[in-house]
Amino acid sequence: MRRSLALFALLPAALVAVAGCASSRPVPRVTWLGDGVFKSPTAQDAEAYCRNFGAPLRYLDPKAAARAPDSEVTYRCD
Repeated sequence: MRRSLALFALLPAALVAVAGCASSRPVPRVTWLGDGVFKSPTAQDAEAYCRNFGAPLRYLDPKAAARAPDSEVTYRCD
């Protein structure tokens, strides 16, 4: 009887944990280089990261970002 009561008590906590994982969105891939500079594998990941904070994105090398949007970019979220 005690075992079934313990399982019944843990059921709501397990459901909340599963629901939290299912509702979370993927995290952009970001590497912090220091002094407010970040690096991401794509420009889309960089935009998504800065959008999380509502901060404007500023590429440190805008020509490289425009030339190859699917390559690694360095940026700041100002």
